[in-house]
Amino acid sequence: MSKPAQSKPLNAKSLTLSEMAARWYLRLREQEKNARGSEQQAFEAWLADDPRHAAEYDSIARAMRQLDSAESLSSLADAAEQRMFLANEAKRKTRQRRLGQLLMIGMISIMGYFSHQQYQVWQAQPVMQMAAQNPVGQIVTKTLDDGSKVTLSAKSDMQVTYYRHERHVLLKEGEAIFEVTKDPERPFIVETDTAKVTVLGTRFAVNRLQQLVRISVDHGRVKVEPNLDSKAELATSTAEGQPAIAREITNGQVLEVYPNHAMALVNRPASDAFAFMKGRLVFDRADIDEIAYTVSRYRVKPVQAQGKQVRNISADINIQDIDHFLRGLPNIAPVKLQETPQYTLLNSAH
Repeated sequence: MSKPAQSKPLNAKSLTLSEMAARWYLRLREQEKNARGSEQQAFEAWLADDPRHAAEYDSIARAMRQLDSAESLSSLADAAEQRMFLANEAKRKTRQRRLGQLLMIGMISIMGYFSHQQYQVWQAQPVMQMAAQNPVGQIVTKTLDDGSKVTLSAKSDMQVTYYRHERHVLLKEGEAIFEVTKDPERPFIVETDTAKVTVLGTRFAVNRLQQLVRISVDHGRVKVEPNLDSKAELATSTAEGQPAIAREITNGQVLEVYPNHAMALVNRPASDAFAFMKGRLVFDRADIDEIAYTVSRYRVKPVQAQGKQVRNISADINIQDIDHFLRGLPNIAPVKLQETPQYTLLNSAH
């Protein structure tokens, strides 16, 4: 039978906090066996010296209670066994600390994800919305919330939505001139079914015709790209040899975007696109489809083109003289004018 450990003063300077707590636990445990309580006051004084003493003692006591037998307790009196035990305790605490850190990182990541989602929702909420639809024959200029101006030609339809991160215009029909107030933090974007125009600050016009979208820049710089709504459209465009590459155009340049998403710079004056603000329509090597579609914006009785396509028609007319222009059109192009109850028809002569 092993003899009880002799009570000796504990030298706190030579022992770590964990070693002190372990030795106090062993001494008090031995005193319980031998019905001794002489060191209880000294133990309580040690606990009162520093709040860390009680915390470390409780940790040691919990670990000790997990041991299976009294022999295991007695073996801890040996210094080597005691140090091994303390080393294992340190590893356990390190694992707990790392687990806590991982949990904290996970919580921060989750919170960051949801914060990002909330930020995107916040950005996607409109701060201003406006719809404008012009009747036949009427031109109107509107000033938007940021000071930008939009002049709509007749029979035009647009929807304006301002978000915190961008200003967006959907040109559903017709023609519009934009004088954009510069805002580097919120680009100005004009979209049609086939084209997307992005600008920070400039004056430009977008004309949505039946067979193409024409972008004309008075001054400044805009980026034009095909408006591809799906991956299938992107793949088709690339396969057809017309890759969806954005292009920039600047002062006096005109770019056309076609239904197959191809884009081309055209040799025509950009100023023609702004003529309707002064009551004029300018056609430069236009076909009869473009002429019929354009003049119908200013005429109660619409105009339609039929028959073989006739091209290369140039004219500069007053909007008030559209009927006179149509009556004289057969004199400058191989077309015939025909009136029906619903339409004025332009039939090609061949």
